[in-house]
Parts: sequence; C-alpha cells; structure tokens
Amino acid sequence: MAKFGGDTLENLVILDFGSNSARLAINRISAKGKFKEIKRIKETTRLAEGMGRENGGKKMLDPQAVERTLKAVKYFTKVYQNYPHSQVCAIATAAVREAENSASFLQAVKQMTGADVQVLSGQDEAYYDYLGVTNSLPLNDCLIVDMGGGSCELILVKNKKAQHLTCIPYGAISLTERFGADKVMTAQQLFKFQSFIQKKYQQLGWLEQAREVPIVLLGGCNRTIARVQKERLHQKNLEQIHGFKIPAQDFAAIYTALLGKNSQERKQVAGMEQNRADIILGGMTPVIMLVQQMNSSHVIFSESGAREGFMHTFLKNRTN
Repeated sequence: MAKFGGDTLENLVILDFGSNSARLAINRISAKGKFKEIKRIKETTRLAEGMGRENGGKKMLDPQAVERTLKAVKYFTKVYQNYPHSQVCAIATAAVREAENSASFLQAVKQMTGADVQVLSGQDEAYYDYLGVTNSLPLNDCLIVDMGGGSCELILVKNKKAQHLTCIPYGAISLTERFGADKVMTAQQLFKFQSFIQKKYQQLGWLEQAREVPIVLLGGCNRTIARVQKERLHQKNLEQIHGFKIPAQDFAAIYTALLGKNSQERKQVAGMEQNRADIILGGMTPVIMLVQQMNSSHVIFSESGAREGFMHTFLKNRTN
C-alpha cells in the first residue's frame, strides 16, 4: 500500500473515454509507487459515432452515443466500488475534445463518479503515448502510431526522446464514415481515402526522419490485426500482444485480404474483434500507407499507451 503525502492509496481507478470504447482500468499501487493493472473492462460505446459525417462543419456527440457511454459508467462504478483505498481519475480523448456539446456529458460523468474528466489535447495524448511505450518497450528509436476512433497520434522517438508529437484529427470511426470503409470500397472511394491521408502526411515534414525506424502500433484496430496474425500463425494467448512483431508484408497481406470483404465477411476472419469489423479498414488504411512510405520491415504492437503514460505522470506528481 503506497503512501503519498500522508494519504494511503491502494488502487488507482482510471476511466478512459475513447472515441470507440469506454474502459475501466483498476491498478494496484505498490509501496514504491509502481502500478500493476489488476482489472480491465471495455465497453464499445462509439462515442464518436456520426462525427465523421458532414454536419454543417460542427462535430457533436450523438445523444444515443452519450447514453451508451453513461450506461457503461454506471456499470463501472458498481465494479470499482468494491476496491478500497481508491482514487478515481477520468480521461477523455478525441470525440470529447472535438465535440461542441461535450460539457453536459462531462458534467454527467462528474455527478456519477465525483471525478473531473481530464480532456486530453492531441499533444497530451501523443505525449502520454510516448511515455507509455518508452516505459514498457526496449526501443531507442521508433515511430509510434496510435490509431484511435477519432484521431491518430504520431510520435517520432530518437534516443528515447520525443522529437515530434503530432495529432491528426481523424481516426478509424470518422474515416470510415467519411469514405464508406464499412462496406467494400469502390476504387474511387479508396483513391479518395488514400489521397486525403497522403495530403495529411505531406504536411508533416519531419516524417522523412522516421524512415526505416521500427513502427510501434497502438489502438484497437491495430491490436485486432495482431490477433488476426496470431490466428494465422496458430498461436495461443491472442490477447498477449505487447511487443508482438509482424513483418510488413504480412501486415499488407491481411489488409489486402480485408479489402475485398464486406463488414459481415470481415467478422468471420479468425481473430477479428466483432465490433471493429466495420471500422477496421478505416483504421488500417492510414497505417499501411505509413508502413510503405517509411519502408518499414516490420511493425511492433504495444498494449501500453496514453492511459499508462497518464498513470506514470499521475504517480510521479503524487510523489513529488
């Protein structure tokens, strides 16, 4: 049990409101201030639903998406109340930070949990991704790619230091809605999709510095591809993907196979997470383009990202 300024903290509870999923992570805190996750629950809430469609230039949280998310919060509170000496923290990412009507959602979460939701900026999210990866994988140089539901963070790491932190405000859900990637895309749709992403990458002059460095992938769509590859290799422990590597040609082969399938057919692919089958190409397309552009030989998957980076910072600040 850890002591922080006279306070006893045994469990750190994190509520993580992503654009596709809401997560509860309960972490046991050691006497030395280290953390170990002891329980994790994920609910698919699609908080970013509808935000990729044209809506007069405004991005708004859909009432049904908010209702789904608050239902998950109610469930989470029943779970973490069984863990004593806890502190509850809450973070939110792209959907909440971009929506013009997020204030009422944030107030509802506060009333239910007592926690003020920290809405991460794109730079915050990228920085916490950097901390989460570099504290858990033995890499000096890498390009971190966090493909979320509503945004994509890119971080160039050289000698374990973050050289560039960028957030592109488009993710698997918004790109799927924008380019019809839930269905079998036409050649025209795919070309428009690729051209759109290429323009975003061209605005990042620093990307040339990332050529041939390892690419570390975060986010639910990327984790799904790791599980698909494990199934292809007949490996067990599908959920254990931290540090798992896939050759670039295998990543491309999975992408190519999925391109010809509709959403229902994708669900039949071994290892596919059912509630990501419709958005998987929306998430994969920007990643495969980056892998090819950077001439990467392989990709590496990380289970540690912004949430873990946030916890590192939170505990460090408590001890100072």
